[in-house]
Amino acid sequence: MQNKRIRRLATPITAGAVVGITMLGGVPAQAAPITTTFKAACLVTPSAVAGPTTEAQDSSVSIDAPATVNAGEEYDVTIAPPPISYPNSVSGASVQNVSRIKIDVAVPQNAEFLGATIVPGTGSGLSGVTPNVLRVNENGNVDPNGTIIRLSGNNSVIGNGPGASKNSEGGIVAKAVSGEKTTFQLPQVKARLKAGPSGNVDIKLRTAGEAGAWGNDKNFLTFLPKATLVITAWAPTQCTPRNTGGAADPLNSGAGPLATTTITEADKQTTTTVVAPGSVKNGSEVTLTANVNPA
Repeated sequence: MQNKRIRRLATPITAGAVVGITMLGGVPAQAAPITTTFKAACLVTPSAVAGPTTEAQDSSVSIDAPATVNAGEEYDVTIAPPPISYPNSVSGASVQNVSRIKIDVAVPQNAEFLGATIVPGTGSGLSGVTPNVLRVNENGNVDPNGTIIRLSGNNSVIGNGPGASKNSEGGIVAKAVSGEKTTFQLPQVKARLKAGPSGNVDIKLRTAGEAGAWGNDKNFLTFLPKATLVITAWAPTQCTPRNTGGAADPLNSGAGPLATTTITEADKQTTTTVVAPGSVKNGSEVTLTANVNPA
């Protein structure tokens, strides 16, 4: 049985300023979790009342992956987003919902991506389009050779995809319920991989190229809050692993590997040849030579 390493993080989602939404996430402690924490900074651009706002929170993602696999072996990696909460009222504004939620993960190198599915029964508090997993390219279009694994509501996002919108509900929706706050849970994603011949298989958020730029629709986490106070305000939000936010703030450890699986070479077939004298006298010393190929 392969040893498994579990990485646990909790990814808060933040929207701010006019809409003033702060979504905080957390995951239950496990017996022996391996946790990597980092900051996620989000650019929030309200459609009315105020200008863009930056907010940063402690962030995380939960991953269950084997520590080692044999070359050519198929195995599963499970990505588990944390529960997320947002206040139902902010500065007199009534928060209606958060929609068009998507999380992007990079297709790992040194492995073949065989597909991914939603783990049944692991999401709650969601409506709108049923969450699914798609493989997309840099433009956000479905592509069997794409470099991104996307959890979304059938690719309904704020940008970087067909049918994107920043002023209408769509995709995965988390509607506000009665009380002071609303809590919802994005479902777990199970990805099937086939290990390459050697090296490491790293699971990373999407941060390469433009996805690592500040305030870009290609950022790994984007969503669309909606609130009303006389008028309706939309606040498209883009998040990257940064400590404080802004283009001058570099990506932090959240852009690095969240889980690493080491590939070990499978046993090789060898041939052993033993060389010995044809006959010897009783009591005489004998030298035997064994050659193993390959060594």
